[in-house]
Amino acid sequence: MAELDDLLRQVDAAVDEIVRFHQDIVRIPTVNTGQMPTGNETACCEYIRDRLAAEGIGAKILESAPGRGNLIARLKGDGSGPNLLLMSHLDVVPVEDPARWRYPPFEAVLAEGRIWGRGSDDAKAVATAGYSAMVLLKRSGLKLKGDLIYTATADEESGGFYGYGWLARNVPEEIRADYALNEGGGYPVHSRRGLVYELGIGEKGRVEVTIAIRGRSGHASRPWDADNALVKAGRVLNAIENYRPEIDLSSPVFDYLHEVDESLGRPSPETLEDMLARVKEIDPQLSSLLRALSRMTLTPTVLQAGVKSNSIPASAILKCDVRTLPGQDEDYVRAELAKVLAGIDGVSFEVETWARSTQSPFGTPFTDVLRRALAAATGREDVRLIPALTAGFTDSQWVRPLGIAAYGFAPIHPESETVRPGVHGIDENFAVRDLLVRTKAYLAAAYFTLVEGL
Repeated sequence: MAELDDLLRQVDAAVDEIVRFHQDIVRIPTVNTGQMPTGNETACCEYIRDRLAAEGIGAKILESAPGRGNLIARLKGDGSGPNLLLMSHLDVVPVEDPARWRYPPFEAVLAEGRIWGRGSDDAKAVATAGYSAMVLLKRSGLKLKGDLIYTATADEESGGFYGYGWLARNVPEEIRADYALNEGGGYPVHSRRGLVYELGIGEKGRVEVTIAIRGRSGHASRPWDADNALVKAGRVLNAIENYRPEIDLSSPVFDYLHEVDESLGRPSPETLEDMLARVKEIDPQLSSLLRALSRMTLTPTVLQAGVKSNSIPASAILKCDVRTLPGQDEDYVRAELAKVLAGIDGVSFEVETWARSTQSPFGTPFTDVLRRALAAATGREDVRLIPALTAGFTDSQWVRPLGIAAYGFAPIHPESETVRPGVHGIDENFAVRDLLVRTKAYLAAAYFTLVEGL
């Protein structure tokens, strides 16, 4: 373990270098509006490529469209061990109102032990940790049994169609590996049995639902002569609010609740609410996640209707975000929507899948490697892992069908808050100590997998 201990010390010695790199990539605006042209990821890829080249690491940039760059770098092994893929994405969500931010969103100010800016957490912290782990492993001169592949890609925030989706369809050999590490897990739970981290073994799917509501227009002074589409929309919203989804406890996370508290057994649909209340006393964020992993969610997010305040609208469009569990496909969503909207006339809907629910195995030699890596990164030998699904979607959905066992493994410091302030909102930031722990975890995982070999 002397080699690994030395590698981890190198992370602490390189803290200023790691922080500067992180600031530099946050300062490159890679805003993804979801409507082309957008993204500008190529500019950030070029910066990372040049930094890697200075370390003697070759990298290529593959554009799925002008400006939509996807960077791939590789440290070659001798072929006697598995390959490890470090995933990250460079695109960030829009800022909305910069004037409401404590610090300008693309200046990457270092203050209060944190780097502030859009993308400083989601997900350029993952990109920085992966880059830093690759560079430090290269500097070490250690011989690798398998390849270490590092990627920084486009478009995850809009489904990955110009990023990992494009790579998986067009150049799967460039990203093919045995195992992959990505965002979507790695948050600590201070349980009654000690320190537990969530490992993202999979994720819920995302389906976008568009509900068309038809009425009849008229003058607002005589509402009885019209059929107000907004009033109908209210009925639809009320039906959604009263929707009670099927409780599904098939996720492996419900088999490991005893790791959080010995008194917690596997819940049934009848005992779930009581169990969630008990977990909330220990960790409110975990309780919220378990609720999300026990059901499909149907959430109205956008309502469009009307053109003038004195005219009754003849139509309305309601968009909903649906997050599905494994096995809940488009047909399942349609059947549930038909139940919700039954009895409301003039209503139709369409569904579009944006992300599939996928899952990798837990309790394998590689997931034990991740536990050991986390112990090394945190200095806590008592750390344990529990499996979880990510309530949102990530690019892991694109690589699991290629046969890659992908995991949400982006750890933060054991004493850090698990609430992520500012992600997709105002004042996004990321703590320096979290950046160091994440880099150490990636470096340790690469060491155990590629140097020692599974």
